[in-house]
Amino acid sequence: MKKKTIAMTVAALLILVLALAGCGQGKGNQSGQAGGQAAGQLQTVNVAFDDSVGEAGVILGDQLGFFKQQGIKINFVHFNSGADELTSLASGQVDVSRGIIAANLFNASAKGIGIKLVADGGTNIPGRGYFELALKKELAPKIKDYKDLKGLRIAIASKGSINQLLLDMALAKGGLTDKDVQLVVVDSFPDMLTAVANNSADGCMQIDPLITKGVQQGILSWWKDASDYAAGEEISVVMYSPQFAAKKDLADRFMVAYLQGVRAYDDALVYGSKDRDKIVNILCQKTFLHDPKVMVTMHPPGLDPDGVIPKAGVVHDQNWYMQQGLVKKAADVDQLVDPSFANYAVQKLGKYKKPA
Repeated sequence: MKKKTIAMTVAALLILVLALAGCGQGKGNQSGQAGGQAAGQLQTVNVAFDDSVGEAGVILGDQLGFFKQQGIKINFVHFNSGADELTSLASGQVDVSRGIIAANLFNASAKGIGIKLVADGGTNIPGRGYFELALKKELAPKIKDYKDLKGLRIAIASKGSINQLLLDMALAKGGLTDKDVQLVVVDSFPDMLTAVANNSADGCMQIDPLITKGVQQGILSWWKDASDYAAGEEISVVMYSPQFAAKKDLADRFMVAYLQGVRAYDDALVYGSKDRDKIVNILCQKTFLHDPKVMVTMHPPGLDPDGVIPKAGVVHDQNWYMQQGLVKKAADVDQLVDPSFANYAVQKLGKYKKPA
């Protein structure tokens, strides 16, 4: 009788433990937290990082604890060049990167290197473009239309890049090509302000907050909004290494936390939510832009809160790079762009809703 009582007690305890375990798993799944991880155990994800405001999704995902909720620890890896960053991503030395859509990306994909473009990493918000053509203050009132750009000296960071691509799109609106202007290569965006101030250039393909800085210093004027000549153009993307993309569970959880960070950024800087001061303070501490006043007045990089990449823009970019002779063999864009991770995250989080 005693043995039977002990056996019944053990069985009851076992049932209780299993029931509690089941309740715990259900609660974790509903909250979107990581499953299958031991308590307190975090998986490290190596993320390439450049200190720009466009890195807000990763910064805020880290600082607000979203990655930790997904069982992830972020290791930020700094690079001196985009080429080195892409090489490290292709080899799996870093797991995630955010960078421009460049010719070497298409060339790598065409060779079978399975880098995946997984989420938007930077677009121009209509009416508030952060990467666009700005003109010398004294000259801007005279340049009424795109055809009036003919003969101007335009500073770009490099030829055969997104800088020249966007400029070509602006020139095309006026029936012009890059043969109708003088390209002035200035390999540093801050130095472009000096070039315009010293009358070495009449305008520049520039990024904000440097456009805002140039306007405040009386050097530049905002000109046509980029949405008028480069609508739907993808400037930067979030990329997964082939090795990281294969770790489906981890890569999915990373995207959930990343988009939570993006949404906190959009709430604050795009729509001015009540948490703006908190978000601005974090970004001022973790990016190269340390002035809160500039942070809230600049044109912010657009980061899609659902991670959507405009595929047509990627196709357009590849076609342009092929016309420039920088891409010889077309990559399969349907293989290169992989929305599955962002789709998973949106299923977990729901579609983004603007703050009331």
